[in-house]
Amino acid sequence: MLLALGAGVVVQRLCQLVAFVLVGHALGAAGLGRYAEGQALGAVLAVLAGAGVRNLAARQLAGDPGAARAVVHAAVRLRLLFGGLGLAAVAGVAYATSPQPWFWVLSGALALPAAFDLKQLADAAGRGRGEVALETGIGVLQLGAVLAWWSHGQGDVATLAAIALGCRSLYALRAWATIRTLPATRTAAPLPRRPLLLLGQTAHEVLALGDVWLVSLLLGEAAAGFYAFAQRFAGAALVPSTQLARLLLPHLLHATMNGDPARTLGTALRATALATWPMLAGGVVAADALCAFACAGFAPAAPILRLLLLAGSLQHLGWQCSHALLAQHRDRAYAHGLLWPAVAHAALLLVVACIAVPAPAGAGLAALAAVVACAGYLLTGLRLLPRIDLGLALLAPLGVAAATGLAAAAGNALVPGPFGLGVQLAAGGIAFAAGVWTVELRGRWRRLGDGLVQASGFRA
Repeated sequence: MLLALGAGVVVQRLCQLVAFVLVGHALGAAGLGRYAEGQALGAVLAVLAGAGVRNLAARQLAGDPGAARAVVHAAVRLRLLFGGLGLAAVAGVAYATSPQPWFWVLSGALALPAAFDLKQLADAAGRGRGEVALETGIGVLQLGAVLAWWSHGQGDVATLAAIALGCRSLYALRAWATIRTLPATRTAAPLPRRPLLLLGQTAHEVLALGDVWLVSLLLGEAAAGFYAFAQRFAGAALVPSTQLARLLLPHLLHATMNGDPARTLGTALRATALATWPMLAGGVVAADALCAFACAGFAPAAPILRLLLLAGSLQHLGWQCSHALLAQHRDRAYAHGLLWPAVAHAALLLVVACIAVPAPAGAGLAALAAVVACAGYLLTGLRLLPRIDLGLALLAPLGVAAATGLAAAAGNALVPGPFGLGVQLAAGGIAFAAGVWTVELRGRWRRLGDGLVQASGFRA
């Protein structure tokens, strides 16, 4: 499962990153900001339509895999209903106020195929490999369509929104066929109603997925363009940790029933630190060369990238704490751990909007707000959980991070300038791989995942 996730998502992220850079080259900071705002609008509508129901459904699947089809059907119906209502509202506002209503309608319509998103649900049902293959194929198809748009003189952003909607609709059609093959040996109990939990989950996901949208609304499209550009690179750097979080969730859910929850959480935190801290260290060193190489006009995004890498590292550690609370059915603590950091993030963005600084600096302050909010998210999660004695376990991730950063810095010193970017990335990657091989796997590939499986008792 780990290898399938890793290989598939590397391809997905590379496709998304290349497509995003092409759009940035073609449209500039303001145009990229508008495109990112549209994509974020669709993501926010999808979050509001789901209202956190996917995590509840995943937890229910972990305890009752025989009812997988009924549980997923219920989740999809709910998300389609509320996604349609949200799209209708967006269409009304767009036609009343915007000179480009079709762009906003097509962007908002992304909430409908998002109702069929199988992430977490497929993992909990043991079907994650098929979902990864489907997502990867759609990513390659979308990159091909964007390349065609770019090579034929581009066009307006509405065309890009239509490309995204078409690709996600193909995903939805294939996902529906997959859902029909899920086990249906039992009748599912109704999904539980947990208003506070759903509110907390929704608030967290809106700020996590829709922060570009808020930055655009509060600070302008140019600031959103710089922010989105840096965010895309930060997301690509943290791909291993993102997929690790996806892999770890079923283990955390299962550990509560048939494993050791505290040991599983400790293993998850250590693994997440190994996946994020070295990327943060290497990214801090390579940020300037990376942004300038991708697009010279976005070179000022380097400080924003460093801050978003830090925010992402904190957020990913916080995910493990939240998932542990969810798995332990501590729904009230889980909801509070998500809700209040999200409220703080929104409040900080409003403060940044009142400062009224130029686009790159405004985007940097927005990234700093994300760092503060994610730090609060992690600290809140740790406070709500029983004390976990990680002790010396986190020294290994720190050591690997230091080695990665030093290797990248040495590569920059040996071959400075844009041509040294490849040397920096290669040196940092080699140091990271050597560090994980030495301190975590201890020279044996077969050790990969052993500690997690032993702690959780879950094999998929």
